[in-house]
Amino acid sequence: MGRAFRHRDFVIYTFSGFFANIGIWVQRVGVQWLAWELTHSYAWLGAIAFVDAIGVIVCMPFFGTLIDRSDRLKMMRLAQELVTGLVVLLALFTLMHWMTIWIVVAAMALNGLINAFWAPARLAMSPSLVPREDLPAAIGMNASLFNLAQLLGPAAAGLIIAAFEDHILGIGMLFVITTIGHLIYLVALYIVRLHYEERRAGSADFVTEMKDGLLYIFQKPGLGLYMALMLITTLIMRPFRELLAGFADGVFGQGPAGLALLTSAVGAGALVGALVVANTTKVKGMTRLVMIVFGLGIVFQFAFILAPTFNIAVGATALLGLTVAAGGIGSQVLVQSSIHAAMRGRVVSVWSLIMRAGPPVGAWVLGSIAEFIDLQTVFIVATVIYTIIFLAMIPRFKMLAQHMETMPAEPDAKDAVKG
Repeated sequence: MGRAFRHRDFVIYTFSGFFANIGIWVQRVGVQWLAWELTHSYAWLGAIAFVDAIGVIVCMPFFGTLIDRSDRLKMMRLAQELVTGLVVLLALFTLMHWMTIWIVVAAMALNGLINAFWAPARLAMSPSLVPREDLPAAIGMNASLFNLAQLLGPAAAGLIIAAFEDHILGIGMLFVITTIGHLIYLVALYIVRLHYEERRAGSADFVTEMKDGLLYIFQKPGLGLYMALMLITTLIMRPFRELLAGFADGVFGQGPAGLALLTSAVGAGALVGALVVANTTKVKGMTRLVMIVFGLGIVFQFAFILAPTFNIAVGATALLGLTVAAGGIGSQVLVQSSIHAAMRGRVVSVWSLIMRAGPPVGAWVLGSIAEFIDLQTVFIVATVIYTIIFLAMIPRFKMLAQHMETMPAEPDAKDAVKG
């Protein structure tokens, strides 16, 4: 993983991003607990997560094409400015006690729209900061720091909320911390320079290029099927994180401290999973690792759902976090390594859509059903469905490995679409 440290601008970009990531996780805990404080409803928790995903679902393919046609660094700066501005507004409205559940809904809808722009810009940055042979190490390093932030951010958030008798005021302070982290990241983006600028698209009109990106995913052998597997995985095996406030208080009665502990446990496990993948030096064999991790995820999700005590649930969430990180990072390495550079922004925009929108959509569906049926029962049924789908994918494993672990030659963008 140390190979990534050889590149100065990557180091500046990544470690400044660590502060922003702490803010992101602090914000997630704040928004979840704010929604729970205002409603005490599983359905509202899922709805908040869902509206956060609407902008991603609708706009991310459009923004991915824009990233391929534009200066990626300038686009990243603009995206970060928008993210920072929104968090400032969140802090102001919360500290002034102006927040209602509908304002939270509106803020998260806007957050999703901005993230539809921010996510593909961020994911497209690393290949422009390191050479291709160091890309797995760079992705692993980014993911390791992201998951370290997931360990530290929620733990700090729980302590901060608990320190204020008025929990809403404590949540407002969380948003102030988030603002500081984003400002550090924004400053760094005006310092770094890209060293491995990939050739931009732009030879065709915008709509044609966006369509070509979608066609590329389905025409490239193995890529469409792998994306479909990841979509199902995010819909069923990731939503537990969006509903942790409901598990912490509604199931185990542990309050904001319980939410912080569960979220940090996920982060601790995710950090271990990220380090494992980050120190995997070759793409070959990554498909097998990811499939093993997905299988373990099924076991650990059942352990979390059926946990008889809160302490056992904390341990299970840590193991779930490990599988979420290792599976997600390993999958990103496979996707980034198997696509043509000219298609990167468009492909990673769809990848980001799946990873960003899948869990909130799943949380909205499962949370809404949980208003009428026990939350644990809902998750048991969903996990059984995923187990059946996963077993059906095993015979296709060799085909996926063959295509996803092979780095393509770099033809013209027009030729790339033809496969």
